[in-house]
Amino acid sequence: MGKINNIWSYLAKHKYLITLVLGTLLIGLVGENSLLHYMKLQVRLSEVEEELEEYQQQYERDSLRLRALQSNHKGVERIAREKYFMKHPDEDVFVLSTEEHKQSTENTDERTD
Repeated sequence: MGKINNIWSYLAKHKYLITLVLGTLLIGLVGENSLLHYMKLQVRLSEVEEELEEYQQQYERDSLRLRALQSNHKGVERIAREKYFMKHPDEDVFVLSTEEHKQSTENTDERTD
């Protein structure tokens, strides 16, 4: 019984300090309004802002390309040839690729290991 009285008197003397520490821990670590959750949201916000900036730059580049394509018929033909390998009926198109060369060098590297 003496130990319980000692603990109770210690808690009674330091009740404001205990309340302050427990309240700070509760606010800082628990719930969706905690400081920990706030910091995670701030990190995510900065990531999203960086993504937004990248997309805005991509939008500006694509808008310039679109305006160039709308004003220049040769630009449409160039894009069709380069990107989609389109051709005139009387032409032959040869596509040069280095992927096969890369794969063969990777295979020879694996064999030497």
